[in-house]
Amino acid sequence: MVSADSQSSHSKETRRQRRKRRGPISQTYWAREQVLDNVDASDVAAPVRNQLLHQYGHFSLAYSAAVQPLLNHFGDADGCIAYRQRYGITLALGDALVDDASRDELLLGFVKHFRNTVFCQISRSTAEVLSANGFYVNEMGVDTSLDLADYSLAGKQKEWLRYAYNWITRRDYQIIESDFDQVDVNRVEAISEAWRKTRTVKQKEVRFLNRPIVLEQEPGVRRFFLVDADQNLQAYVFLDPLYQDGKIVGYVTSFKRRHPDAPQYAEHAIMKYAIEKLKAEGVGRLNLGLSPCAWIDEGNVKDGDVESSEINHPQFEKSWFTQFMFSKTYNSKILNRRVYNLVGHANYKRRFRGREEKVYFASRSKFGFRQFASLISLCGIA
Repeated sequence: MVSADSQSSHSKETRRQRRKRRGPISQTYWAREQVLDNVDASDVAAPVRNQLLHQYGHFSLAYSAAVQPLLNHFGDADGCIAYRQRYGITLALGDALVDDASRDELLLGFVKHFRNTVFCQISRSTAEVLSANGFYVNEMGVDTSLDLADYSLAGKQKEWLRYAYNWITRRDYQIIESDFDQVDVNRVEAISEAWRKTRTVKQKEVRFLNRPIVLEQEPGVRRFFLVDADQNLQAYVFLDPLYQDGKIVGYVTSFKRRHPDAPQYAEHAIMKYAIEKLKAEGVGRLNLGLSPCAWIDEGNVKDGDVESSEINHPQFEKSWFTQFMFSKTYNSKILNRRVYNLVGHANYKRRFRGREEKVYFASRSKFGFRQFASLISLCGIA
């Protein structure tokens, strides 16, 4: 039997050997390096998480909660909750991968085991259980989804998508769906690194709420690439699968990147292509994911082209500190310009005219500065 210390030393040695062989490791390869250097130490084994994902992974963070490196998991073969710990805080990621009938018991077991706990990007049903058990619950933003069976790309409000696609195709660009065995993975990495240099957060892959990009085959993940007339890769969009009862019921956008020299319409054109292809296949929905801190406590969200309200829902007891922090973060011109463009991110997703659902942040602390700081640290943006 190999001791933990020996295994750790071996891991560090192989890491140094790989870095000497490959040279500096880009942030794009962060997830791969974590998988290689850290044996899966989760309390719930990967095959078990995979089974739970296929049964209950119908929410936007499900795939990430099951596979993202460095996450731990509380639970067993009947259900689990993904989490990480920072600054003495346990941060749960998304809803539990569990049957609805067993959800409450799992949640209560988790909060009993970890006393100083927060829940990030959870649904209203999870928030209701936590609120009933003494948690302060705040809006964290909205999750946008497109119900593909009824989704139309016609009309003036979708003209921007049609224009982008027509502009691209008239100039001999081509959009293809492919796995990594048919594209140059080094070019995929190069685009990711070039894209990162245009971001305000350049040094790290944003993680936890976003899973870092993985440049390897992943079960169920679909990849759409834009190539120019000479078959040079210019941009791409990856989609993670959503599961229910063992079947794929939809997808969620996980990575969207383009080379700075690629056409500005690249991402829009790929999204139009992907939407039409998924619709033709009979896929139920495409989630666009979280718009962090967007429209906090404004009451109304969008359901397609219609304003819908959550006023019929009972109100949660809020942490006014958390509400203040999320609202100020979203509306801060300095943070939007220098750290992360939250407003632009949210407005882009709203242009798709999809259905918006509020997501929530739950904590036992009414003045959760340390909880807020731990989330920012885990995401790698500070």
